[in-house]
Amino acid sequence: MAGHCMDESEVVTRMMWVLNQFAIYDLKTLDFAKDFDDQGIDSLEMTAVVTSMEHEFHTIFEDHVFDSFNNFNQIKQHLVNDFNAF
Repeated sequence: MAGHCMDESEVVTRMMWVLNQFAIYDLKTLDFAKDFDDQGIDSLEMTAVVTSMEHEFHTIFEDHVFDSFNNFNQIKQHLVNDFNAF
């Protein structure tokens, strides 16, 4: 499916699956728009989560992209627009 962008609902569903695997997030109250720092997510947790997202979507975020993520919405938007993710 490479070369086709994914539907936003599929991306959100799969992101929620990844987050559920960590079992430290309350998915009912998780705010995708809120900064990681404001949600108590430190840099090590963020790195683990974003790396897990890379594995789930079979893609690699370039370093400058990886470092620019401040919230889950930014990750979602990047994945929706990533033609290489599947």
